[in-house]
Amino acid sequence: MNTLRLAIFTLLAFAGVSVYSAGELQPNLTPLPAKDLKLETRNDGNTYLRFSATNWNKGTGPLELIAGEIDSIKKKRNVYQRIYSDGSGFRDVLAGSFIWHEEHGHFHFEEFAKYILQPVNAPGGSERSSIKTTFCIIDTDRINTQLAGAPKFAIYTTCNNDKQGMSVGWGDTYKYYLAGQEINITGLPDGDYNLTIEVDPKNLLLETNDSDNTSNVKIRLLNGRVKIVR
Repeated sequence: MNTLRLAIFTLLAFAGVSVYSAGELQPNLTPLPAKDLKLETRNDGNTYLRFSATNWNKGTGPLELIAGEIDSIKKKRNVYQRIYSDGSGFRDVLAGSFIWHEEHGHFHFEEFAKYILQPVNAPGGSERSSIKTTFCIIDTDRINTQLAGAPKFAIYTTCNNDKQGMSVGWGDTYKYYLAGQEINITGLPDGDYNLTIEVDPKNLLLETNDSDNTSNVKIRLLNGRVKIVR
């Protein structure tokens, strides 16, 4: 990408205009079905469905998030998605907000995924959901390093103050015991439910394909236990 073209892309990006180039290397995020299902009843009497979730990148380029300026109105730090070209250069596109977590010492990307539980065969059941703010987007799992552009070894291994990311062919797993990996199911009757994971539910990120951002698994609640229904 020549200097003039890159300058135009950068200006348009900061103006909030999305520009697509056929030569861009964009990510394609898709979630694997939920696993490691657990039920947890806490001291306050509420019951939670906990589970592990893996989102991975099968696109042509990495997901890379860069911390930007402080939004004086929202009191949050803007976050930009850095999109590389297949030649040289890149452009940064506003993609939402980072929240600083003092205890963890790094930024969390807002509303990275949504978890939805819907009754399938559970009379009296109702839909429940929760929003996942990321802990830290990094390469935790090698999913398919045969993809073009996929590194054999993890590239994004730390979550610092200004950059997070996920390489092509790699995934980011959030274990069931981590904060936010839950849906409050207090009062739900026994029966069958559909558990959906939706990555980038507000379509904040640019991807090569937005039609594969969900995964589903059928589960059964019965007598205080949960299992996947095949």
